[in-house]
Amino acid sequence: MAWGVNSVMNVGVGALFASQAAIQTTGNNVANVNTPGYSRRYVVLEERNGLDFYPGRVGEGVLAKEVRRYFDKFIESNYLNKLGTSSRYTAEYDQLRYVENLFNEANVNGTASALSEFFNAWNKLAQSPAEGTAREALLGKAAVLMDDINNTDRALRDLEEQTNTMIREDVAKANLLLREIAELNKQINAHYLEGRNNPNDLMDARDAKVRALGAIIDVKVDDKGPGHYNVSMANGYTLVQDTIPFSLEFKGMQAENNLTTNSPFRTRQADGSQRNIYFNGSDNFEYTIEMVERYWNSETGQMETAGKTIHNPPDPTNPPADPGPARFRVSIDGGKTWLTDEAGHEVTFNAQTEENAVRVGELEIYFDSCNDIGGDSIAYGDRFLIWPKPDVYWIEPTSDPINISTQIYKDGSDNSLRLTGGSLAGYLEFRDYQLAEYRDRLDAFAKSTIWEVNRIHSQGGGLEPMTYALGTYVVGNTAQPMGSPEARFVWADKLQSGNLTFAIYDANGNQMLPGSSPYSADTVPPFYPGFDVLGQAGGNFDPSIHSLQDLVAGINDPANPISEFITASIVNNKLQVTGKPIPGEPGKVYSFAVSADTTGLAAALGINTFFEGTNADTFAIRGELFTNTNLINAGRLNGAGEINPGDNITALEIENLAIKQVSIGTFWNRPTTQSIAAYYGGIVTKIGTDTMSTKFVAASETAMATDLYNRQEEISGVNLDEEMSNLIKFQASYKAAAKLITTADEMLQTLLSMK
Repeated sequence: MAWGVNSVMNVGVGALFASQAAIQTTGNNVANVNTPGYSRRYVVLEERNGLDFYPGRVGEGVLAKEVRRYFDKFIESNYLNKLGTSSRYTAEYDQLRYVENLFNEANVNGTASALSEFFNAWNKLAQSPAEGTAREALLGKAAVLMDDINNTDRALRDLEEQTNTMIREDVAKANLLLREIAELNKQINAHYLEGRNNPNDLMDARDAKVRALGAIIDVKVDDKGPGHYNVSMANGYTLVQDTIPFSLEFKGMQAENNLTTNSPFRTRQADGSQRNIYFNGSDNFEYTIEMVERYWNSETGQMETAGKTIHNPPDPTNPPADPGPARFRVSIDGGKTWLTDEAGHEVTFNAQTEENAVRVGELEIYFDSCNDIGGDSIAYGDRFLIWPKPDVYWIEPTSDPINISTQIYKDGSDNSLRLTGGSLAGYLEFRDYQLAEYRDRLDAFAKSTIWEVNRIHSQGGGLEPMTYALGTYVVGNTAQPMGSPEARFVWADKLQSGNLTFAIYDANGNQMLPGSSPYSADTVPPFYPGFDVLGQAGGNFDPSIHSLQDLVAGINDPANPISEFITASIVNNKLQVTGKPIPGEPGKVYSFAVSADTTGLAAALGINTFFEGTNADTFAIRGELFTNTNLINAGRLNGAGEINPGDNITALEIENLAIKQVSIGTFWNRPTTQSIAAYYGGIVTKIGTDTMSTKFVAASETAMATDLYNRQEEISGVNLDEEMSNLIKFQASYKAAAKLITTADEMLQTLLSMK
């Protein structure tokens, strides 16, 4: 285009339009000064291409190319990272505060006080063993302790349900945000023209959605421009791929096979179904089951486990006739560490079918088939994953759901392949590690209280003997040795080899001897019930050999003298002992009492006990004691089998539990030796420590997230002073451009008038 007056006019018009665009953009900034998520915008101005002319290259004015926003992607990436961490610990702290208030022993009379009053009540009973008022007072104090423990556990379970609700709501929110981000990507792609049109409002809306998502889960953004905007978790799992949203799901209990390449377990069963691992029960920990290598030890003549090293290969000259079932070990931190016994040795379990399911922690575990390693079922190295709780899963359309729930290793570090940020991670960590540990410790406290009191009480004597006793504890498999995991017996680890001694009484309270003759000082002391499976009278009970069925058969064995007076049976997998009718005395039966027990059977089976239940939820007083306080044992049978009303040995022993050092701990942690009261105090202390440390971390991470947010706001936030300054500048530019057009018009009029 030739240069002339019209070119001057065009320069003015371009400048006018550019100034107008700048004024409009500035006005939009001012209008949205209080709009959340709004990023300040500006007009990109470019000089138009000049013209080669005399006296040289002449400019053609300005071009308002596009409107962009002030936004720092690097700061935003760091902010999203800190936002996720801050949200995680803030959510965690909010939940911990409820627990701390629940265990507030400073301002209210809580469980610690109730436990102290309970032991004091035994002291008062020891002072007046035969008085009914002391027995009633003891039941009252025991009921207060029971209510405190039950209510605390119920509150913790309610809090767990509330946390599950929050997790479910967060998953729903996250899925909605993922769909909205994908839809915004689609709209941005439709409106974007490179170098000409930036849909800034849609980009702001998308960034706001990503921030909201980052507060729920840890996210990373890969922004390569419209058409290539991806959102993923920190572990790499895709959440939004351009316009395609993925999803999360909060699912119930699951189990999964993770087999070696050539594992026989991959072979389907005869009906064509997949072989699987199964479990009954629930727990807040996830279980990793790994099959361990076994070898034939020719020296011991047994198959033994060897971890991951073959110490002694099978002896071909002396192979085992029955190698036995495969064995597995258990981990709750993904295989980083494995369950050990009190001595630190790795614990292994038999792999069994449903009939002989094995009790591990809170679960009963079994397999479709479980032949020996090297057989046609399970291979060394096969792993099975059990999630006995609702968890969060990442859903990918072409593969199985992947569990992404937060996992904490024993050293306190996170599994980086799981959720590590956002409120979801906070809720999951609180539920599965903090709340779960508090509940486990409360259960251990309740279980230890039950056992220690029952162990003493079961060997004591009340004001009258028993004519009937139904145990309060269930043996899952009555045919298996009671000390084995296959028995699925909650007190299996408490049983010991030894003898259980009963004293038998006639209708007048006289102790009986074999041959139905009353006991006297000139005769032999009480006898033992011969329940040895070999039929040896007076044989020892061995928990690694004898089952509940063996025990019942031993008591009822005609060769056993005690069978003349009592009969034993199994009712709903519980032991029932009943006095037999006394010959010649219609309506009267023999009565009995426990005179000594070195096995722990009476306490373990719930015979002659004070408490029933196995944890904080089921902690209760044996119901019969409320209807007959004479069954509360304050004393102990003497050498003659007599129950003296003034005896207080049992009451004093139970009172001494207030300071006695006992072994107490959870299934997953080695037990410690301390008093029951001190252990409970440790629970309260840990909760307070956890709350304060989480509060500190939450405050620290929030401060860093806030700093990054403020830095982004310094860049993208609207400053009215700056906008007003820009408005004056662009207004002046607009007036100058208008003046330029007026000048060009005057120049044109001058030229026309010359004609």
